[in-house]
Amino acid sequence: MKGGEAAMRKGLISVGILAGFLFSILIVNGAFAAKDGVTFEGGRQGKVTFNHKQHSEALKIDCVKCHHTWKAGETTGKLCKDCHKDTAEGKTLSAKDAYHQDCYKGCHTEAKKANKPAGPTMCTKCHVKAK
Repeated sequence: MKGGEAAMRKGLISVGILAGFLFSILIVNGAFAAKDGVTFEGGRQGKVTFNHKQHSEALKIDCVKCHHTWKAGETTGKLCKDCHKDTAEGKTLSAKDAYHQDCYKGCHTEAKKANKPAGPTMCTKCHVKAK
């Protein structure tokens, strides 16, 4: 190995170590952590604010319950809007239908029927119109 190649290899290794160090600092500081709340446009019914932290931490709901394209233990990947658009595309539900199926008709209604603590099951409890 010539002097120039050895120096280049050392440089690349140093850059790799530095990148790993910076990435670990971002993780420790929560740069990739879930936001506390996400607001969705709810059409004429009003906006919906989803408390992500409450669902993931307080209620201990596993990420893959909603993020069905992720593998167990993953904390990043595709978001709802990456696949679910304003209108259905092929077999992929629209965003509205996916949220209603998974949240309202899914978790909230099922928990209520089972006499367990449940999220809102009335439209106006999630959808809030601007005043």
